[in-house]
Amino acid sequence: MGNDRVVSLVVLDQGPIPFEEIERFDDPDLETALDHDGADPETASFRLVEIALDDLQDFEWLQRRPRERSTSYVVEAFGRGERLPPVVITPTARNGVFGLLDGLNRAHASLLLGRTTIRAYELLRP
Repeated sequence: MGNDRVVSLVVLDQGPIPFEEIERFDDPDLETALDHDGADPETASFRLVEIALDDLQDFEWLQRRPRERSTSYVVEAFGRGERLPPVVITPTARNGVFGLLDGLNRAHASLLLGRTTIRAYELLRP
């Protein structure tokens, strides 16, 4: 029981939300990540959540990541009040930790802006 984490997750839309209906950037990265994770983009479904950045598997690495040009446009967009697509996450074998399938720059920009949570589409497992 000592290894159980308390996940800071709020369900915004229980779903299931089909892949073709999620708000996203038009690049093939997500399809590739889903395929690599063993999910078929044709049948994948999600729920929309708000999750603590601390609950992302790569959060510690993100904290050490220097500010890069690829993230600065996202920081600027957030600064203008733009609402960018949620990141995409998947549950991992580690209790209470989620893998980031898509949205590394959005997660990093959120961290740089001092945010503690981020909207995410969580992949629903059958």
